[in-house]
Amino acid sequence: MVLFLVASPFLLYGFGSKFAHSLSDISIGDPRWLWFIIGSGTLLPVYLFANRFLPTVWNYLATLEHEFAHLLVGLLFLKIPVGLKVTAHRGGEVRQIGFGNTGETWITLAPYFFPTLSILIVSVAFFLPIPDSYLMAALGFSTFYHIVTNWAETSFRQPDLQRAGWLKCVLILPLMNVICFGAVFSHVADGKHGFTSFFREGSSDSMAAAAHVGAAALEEIRQMTSPTRTANNP
Repeated sequence: MVLFLVASPFLLYGFGSKFAHSLSDISIGDPRWLWFIIGSGTLLPVYLFANRFLPTVWNYLATLEHEFAHLLVGLLFLKIPVGLKVTAHRGGEVRQIGFGNTGETWITLAPYFFPTLSILIVSVAFFLPIPDSYLMAALGFSTFYHIVTNWAETSFRQPDLQRAGWLKCVLILPLMNVICFGAVFSHVADGKHGFTSFFREGSSDSMAAAAHVGAAALEEIRQMTSPTRTANNP
């Protein structure tokens, strides 16, 4: 965690620039982006209809997606799920066992930066041929579903955010949202190549920025600690 917080300014620079680049590629003249926008637009009527006529179903599905984010990120830290509870109006809970408290902050904050459905769709698209129109529409719908539900859930009254603490939330969530949504948008822009390039080039740019700052800092220290030479006048 400490290493991540130290690296976060450089990660924000590297991945933030790639995120901005992917947004600059948005064009309704590109069929991929057009279908993504169409899919995004369909969320609004679905959301309004579900909230009005099927609130219990909507809340249940939103809670299920929330808990699956905890579960999936927990698996990255070798946490084994042993129980899952989902309700429509009383929240949910996923119980996991693993090695100590490793990754607890990431698991706790996962639903607030990890677009579960979108990442699952992208993962499936890596192995199965899915027509672009269906894939982009599904990604548009799932991505904006995450944005809408995330907006509704993000309040410091949320137990998850209180458990993590406001400082970690402020330092982690903006950057991780940039990385996760940047990966999705890069996939929309350029498919598998765009997705993998986002991580490869974002990491490379972050390391280059860190190396540049480190070299400048070392040079400054060297100049400050080097003995001062005074010219002797005859």
